[in-house]
Amino acid sequence: MTTLADRLATLMAEKGLSQAELARMIGIKQPSVFKILSGQTLNPKNIVEIATALGVNVHWLKTGEGEREVNDKVITALYTEEQDEQHHLRVDLLDVQLAANSTGIINSDYPEVLSRLYFTEEGVQRLLGRTTTQGIYLFSVPTDSMMPTIMPDDLVFIDTKINEYIGDGVYAFNLNGELYIKRLQRLPTGIFRALSDNPLYPPFDITDELFDTAVIIGKFIRAVELKAKVL
Repeated sequence: MTTLADRLATLMAEKGLSQAELARMIGIKQPSVFKILSGQTLNPKNIVEIATALGVNVHWLKTGEGEREVNDKVITALYTEEQDEQHHLRVDLLDVQLAANSTGIINSDYPEVLSRLYFTEEGVQRLLGRTTTQGIYLFSVPTDSMMPTIMPDDLVFIDTKINEYIGDGVYAFNLNGELYIKRLQRLPTGIFRALSDNPLYPPFDITDELFDTAVIIGKFIRAVELKAKVL
């Protein structure tokens, strides 16, 4: 990954982000993202916002030097297990199986809340590329189908406000009573293709008619190692 374009493309692929989605996260237009990815823009003025939205070190993203990830001590300060004046934005850790069998409206007071974490405003922006935690929940991934992108029992942030397909990315959805965590792509034929990052799991296609019956729980934002306290 010798260029900014290479590094950005890799990060977007890992997080399942389209150009339009990244543009929306950082408040720019999609053609601006395209120019970075194509190498036309070598020194984007929004480099800090891009790195923050993707949760990586600004210097690494810009130059390829140093550590890719933001210092763990800094990240730790951005969230805590106890609410205080600075850490006031809450994210609940939910039981993914119970959530999958819900009607799509997740009530944080239900028993499936396993733990809670509280974030600073900076933490939400840096880790999630958002300004609020509304509709965002943590889930433990019970499958190895998305390895190595998402390891079994990793905690992942999911935006449950996204209840429809909005472009390529990793989604949690319920189809015919079964929970799936797959990377979804819509083919030119209108068919949806569900892919696993783990090559041991073959892809499968879903017709547009069948996909209309699916309940999309949410779209994955990112996976990060967080140790939450069980209540």
